[in-house]
Amino acid sequence: MTVVIARGGRDLAQLRQRLARRGGGRSRVGLERWIVGDVAVDVALHVRAQHAEGPIWDADTARLWWVDITGERVHAHDPRSGNDTSWRTAGQPGGVILATAGETILASPDGLAVLDPDTGTIDLHVPIEHDKAGNRANDAKVDGHGRVWIGTMAYDKGAGEAALYRVDGDRVTRMVEGLTISNGPAFDEAHGRLYLADTALFAVDVFDLDPESGALSGRRPFLDFREAEFWPDGMTVDADGMLWVALGRAGMVQRYDARGALDGVIELPTTNPTSVAFGGADGTDLFITTSWSDLDADGRANQPLAGAIFRCRPGVTGSPSPRYAFTPPQGHISTSTPRRST
Repeated sequence: MTVVIARGGRDLAQLRQRLARRGGGRSRVGLERWIVGDVAVDVALHVRAQHAEGPIWDADTARLWWVDITGERVHAHDPRSGNDTSWRTAGQPGGVILATAGETILASPDGLAVLDPDTGTIDLHVPIEHDKAGNRANDAKVDGHGRVWIGTMAYDKGAGEAALYRVDGDRVTRMVEGLTISNGPAFDEAHGRLYLADTALFAVDVFDLDPESGALSGRRPFLDFREAEFWPDGMTVDADGMLWVALGRAGMVQRYDARGALDGVIELPTTNPTSVAFGGADGTDLFITTSWSDLDADGRANQPLAGAIFRCRPGVTGSPSPRYAFTPPQGHISTSTPRRST
């Protein structure tokens, strides 16, 4: 895959040295085109989101759905037209998914909630950690059986206050406790694996996953970024069973094989990528969200593309997001402002 600029045994110390040597500079071709190996990384959406996160590609709508957590908006981007439609949310949204009947479901601070795109109202469907006012959702993904996996974190990032939950219809099961900043998960259901990041601990763990029941077992360390102090954030698995990880503080997305060996690196023109998702008509596009709010004043001044959404074609494919297998009832909790298109 020609997108790879590093292969095999390059360890994190060497990568960190490379990052320090480059000093934030990039080879630039045009205003919005950055070259990685032989493959271009383009700006898919030139927007300064405060903290873009949770991208998913929905095949039925041919849209990239994503959230701006600290900007408190959910977005639907049409790459063909370039149009991006957004809605204000009630509090910070940790992610967005779609249900089988087409409803837009937000990982709201209170749990899974339904967005009415016509009115902008948001209705709580499945409460999660309703007894923890200091926590919010942080990332939500749907597995191949239509179950939602949703992680949490404390607003103050308190150690051990978060968890990972599995939602079957409207039934909630706590699957992993004692997390600090839950990110992911990413599924390799063909090989019975689930990957989960705890960003605060600079760690990614892997579990054995029973795809039929959704049971987890055999938790073990997979990636450790403590030495480099990179933030493992959003993740996805490609058709080859390789894990792609957005690494905050590193300005990179990295690809790992099932043994945890580094297979490839995509460099970006901003320090803090937040998540990744495959999409496009044939699954060959890799979309990458980034953060502006995580930068200091100098970083914000020197990284004009922080908060943008990038796209590249790394030579492998990935699947679109499955849909949440439940049609939720309505139960109003809040009203947001009408949609906005750009």
